[in-house]
Amino acid sequence: MADQVSSPLLDLIKSQGLLDDLQLEEVTQEHLRSGKPINEILADFGLLDQDMQLQIIANHLGTEVVTIAEIPEDVVKTVPADAARMYRCIPVAAFDSTVQVAFADPLNPATADELAFVVRKDIIPVVAHPKEIEKAISRVYGDAQDSVSDILKELGSDGDLAKEVAEASATGAASD
Repeated sequence: MADQVSSPLLDLIKSQGLLDDLQLEEVTQEHLRSGKPINEILADFGLLDQDMQLQIIANHLGTEVVTIAEIPEDVVKTVPADAARMYRCIPVAAFDSTVQVAFADPLNPATADELAFVVRKDIIPVVAHPKEIEKAISRVYGDAQDSVSDILKELGSDGDLAKEVAEASATGAASD
């Protein structure tokens, strides 16, 4: 391959002999040309559908593929919203000292290690569809922009503090 693309998923597929070199080259070239994610290209080309990809990843990690349903509030609280957004993950179950977490990029081991440090619990990675994870993050934690607008609304209702800050900023900018 003339142009190399670093993709843990492609490396895994290649090591298992699931695609031949020509198919891998086509996927790599399409990724370089279009910038589309490898997993989407594999599905679009009819080489490996999303469910098969998720199962390959889960088998490799020695874990399971999960469907994200309603998440109990006590489970949600195990991972702070900012960490869930940053690591693109969602907790799906919690036990005494461990949390089962679905990651949008489960093949990045550093992510689980970093999250374990943040939440001070052991992390058991599970595999779920990345789009399901993103939707769940928005549904459970809300959008980051919503949080900022909620804060501004709260500030505005407390004696129009937001207005005062805006006026102070304008005054400061005018004196520069």
